[in-house]
Amino acid sequence: MTSTQALNQVMKDMSKNTYRLTMLSPLPEYRDEQDEALPLAFRPDSLDGKVVGLLPNWRPSAVEILGAVGALLQERYALAGLIQEQPVREVPSRSGGLIDALGGLLDDLAERADVVVTATGD
Repeated sequence: MTSTQALNQVMKDMSKNTYRLTMLSPLPEYRDEQDEALPLAFRPDSLDGKVVGLLPNWRPSAVEILGAVGALLQERYALAGLIQEQPVREVPSRSGGLIDALGGLLDDLAERADVVVTATGD
């Protein structure tokens, strides 16, 4: 069974059941609930005609997860393109230095893609 088939099966199984998910945060309030919060990034009404970028992190299964997500997106939308970036090979630093170091890569991807999906996977 391919990763896409496995993901499709999981989604089909999940649609038959109701699951409850409780989100926990160490923050006293979520950033998007604050009065002066940064706005969320633009979300297009549809992915039809859009170029979608896939950005895996350093975790082992991130590439496979995004590959399956990319395949599903291609089945469901008329994408103009799909860009699969290479995984980040550095472990993040607690100081935020990794994000600063990836600035050029992120800016480049933002220029080439209309929408970017990222994932972490173990």
